Amino acid sequence: MPLVIHLSDLHLDVDSKAVADVSSALVTALEHDPRVRDPKYQGRRLLLLTGDVFDSATMSPRAAIPRFLALHEAVLSALGGWVPTILVPGNHDRRRWGLLGPHRGQLFDALKRAVDPSKIFVAGSATPFLAELVPADFHGLSAHVVAYDSTFLPTGLIGAGGMIRQEDLLQVMSPLPAEEPPLPLVLLVHHYLIPTPLTDVSQIDSRSMPWLGRWLVSTALPWLVSNADREEMTMTALGAGTALSTLHALRRSTLVLHGHKHFPTARLVHGLSEDQGDVLIASAGSCGRREWIYASRRAESARLWPSYNLVELRHDEVKVRAVSFSPKGRKRTVTRMLAHVHREGARWRPKAVNARPQDSVRKVDLDEAIYSMSPTRLRPRGTFDLVCERRVERAAGAHLDRYLDYVHALPAARLLRAPLRSLAVAPKATDRTVVELTLDGITRFEIVGAVCRSMAEARNAYGPTIAFEWIGLLSRYGGSIVRLALAREGAPDHPFASVTDLVTGQERPMAFAPSATHWEVRVEDCAPRTLIKIYWPLARE
Repeated sequence: MPLVIHLSDLHLDVDSKAVADVSSALVTALEHDPRVRDPKYQGRRLLLLTGDVFDSATMSPRAAIPRFLALHEAVLSALGGWVPTILVPGNHDRRRWGLLGPHRGQLFDALKRAVDPSKIFVAGSATPFLAELVPADFHGLSAHVVAYDSTFLPTGLIGAGGMIRQEDLLQVMSPLPAEEPPLPLVLLVHHYLIPTPLTDVSQIDSRSMPWLGRWLVSTALPWLVSNADREEMTMTALGAGTALSTLHALRRSTLVLHGHKHFPTARLVHGLSEDQGDVLIASAGSCGRREWIYASRRAESARLWPSYNLVELRHDEVKVRAVSFSPKGRKRTVTRMLAHVHREGARWRPKAVNARPQDSVRKVDLDEAIYSMSPTRLRPRGTFDLVCERRVERAAGAHLDRYLDYVHALPAARLLRAPLRSLAVAPKATDRTVVELTLDGITRFEIVGAVCRSMAEARNAYGPTIAFEWIGLLSRYGGSIVRLALAREGAPDHPFASVTDLVTGQERPMAFAPSATHWEVRVEDCAPRTLIKIYWPLARE
């Protein structure tokens, strides 16, 4: 069974120490991952990088390419020897900040000239032709492998999306022999065919841009085009719907491997007729950045660990695992199974998978947040104050020295270290909604003007598309019992709740536990990086 090490979104930047630290942590994680060095995979491994190798297409090739080659050598050393490598470009390899044009091909063209083509296959230098068939003797898989450059944006000065053109798929697949049964197709691309969860409607992160770029993205664009400041408007591959139909019509089982959104996910799309093939889509998270959980512009928002995917690909079976690793270079990883399918002709038959972490260590027995709310004194019709009682009890023998709680709140909210209910005006206090919790004890705090009560307030704070507000409990380490409760007295009408796995982005509704005094959500044997929310509809006034 060949092993594919799927990396994506390195975002290499010669001037960024943070990126260099994550790259070093990636090498450490690979060095200590026994699966990538398993003798059964020797001579049967493939390394993939699905775009955003560099952070900006404006970087000097003289500085950027040696940086990549040095990291590539370190990765190969961590893997224990030479592994054939395939690269496809991402939007950051083509544009400034991945967003501002014009389209630039020089950096990837220079990279292709700088590498040994017998060891590294660099796609994306054949524009305007976008699909390339990777030679079978290069990748060694029991499948046809197509590298697709989805970053081609020949017009437009603003955009992080791309294009998947039907004719390119038809051209590259037409000459292939009609095997019986047909070999699977592995399609490597940067952009996604189906939007990934969690951040698809969040605002584009423009924090690293100068003021003009921030103004264009956050103010000018949404004024001209509805929702143009949202991730989904500028990042989906144009033609994705047609591409999916074409992949079904190829009458082959297809595996699409992509990156772009920094979250590891998997989707299975079945063909609806007997002569259609199924499409399994698996995205890798970023192995060069730490993604913001709340997709927030607040600098203190919590972040996920970087990750890579491991894909076991045999003639009749595919397993996809996401491996998250510590950005601080600690010898610790957390693995989750994303997909496990068997192949029957052109069909993928799914097997049940357990998406829980396979190698995490329980650190917390009880993780609890109990909220009460009341109208803010200065804006009683617009916002709520929150008082929270947080309790964290460590598991026996657990090594946990610090727990930072990242609290969702309005940008103008004020955090107090203890409840001060008698104050008539908003006090002067830090605007950081980060609380260091007391371990094996109770932490109490109040947030003044914490969350919206009315649509008018939400329009000012978030924009005109928001109809709901929420409070949450981000359980960073999971727990035997994780509980979020909101006092019924003073709470809005008609609340509802959900639980989100922040590694895969899957959110599901959750019923309230019976309680006469609180709206309560209780999760037992809760996985790390779980976000519990209680929502409510905003008042119309």
